[in-house]
Amino acid sequence: MNIIKSEFNKIKQKLNTDKIPHFIFINYILVIFLLIGIYFINYKFNIPFEKLTGDPALTFNAHPFVGFLSNIGVLIWSFTAAICYFSAVILLKINDKKNALFFLSSAIFTSVLLIDDFFMFHDYIFYSFKNFKIAQPLTFTIYAIFLLWYIVKFYKIILNSLYIFLVLAVGFFGLSVCIDLIFESGGLEYFIEDGFKFIGLINWMLFFLITSYQTCTNKMVLKDLNP
Repeated sequence: MNIIKSEFNKIKQKLNTDKIPHFIFINYILVIFLLIGIYFINYKFNIPFEKLTGDPALTFNAHPFVGFLSNIGVLIWSFTAAICYFSAVILLKINDKKNALFFLSSAIFTSVLLIDDFFMFHDYIFYSFKNFKIAQPLTFTIYAIFLLWYIVKFYKIILNSLYIFLVLAVGFFGLSVCIDLIFESGGLEYFIEDGFKFIGLINWMLFFLITSYQTCTNKMVLKDLNP
């Protein structure tokens, strides 16, 4: 009993430091919103709860490899977003607000792309609502505007990094979008479209992985040299 009480006091002491309680609170709030969102989807689209919470392959009796490349892509989107969020927090901690804003903006944009890709918002969801029939071209236009703002805002940081990976990422994403808009989705065209998108995604991840590592390590070395 004393051991449990001791461990409980240690946890309580740790929670009283820094901003950990706020972080835990935000996580629980997000979980609540997620559950409310599931209820809304059930109501709006008349999808049974067991299909919303269950595994898609089991629900539809499909092979586990169905959506293989798409699922790997979602993992890479998530990995990249997590890197950017973490880097933003670290850089904010050492008062490097400019680079922190760069990684926070990158994290938010990557998260939006992740959610759009995973839940097929511009491909399917928006079309189920009235007045959203131009969802796909409108979505691509918004992404292009944000990317232009992003490049103008952070061009100095980008030019000081291995920006070739970002150029390759945007280039392959662009090729994927062009194929999507010009050709019918099916067969070899579909494979090429998704292949280009996946190559673009790999380069997107590499850019932020390398830039994050270089920025954070350089800033920490400078902080150690100038305490």
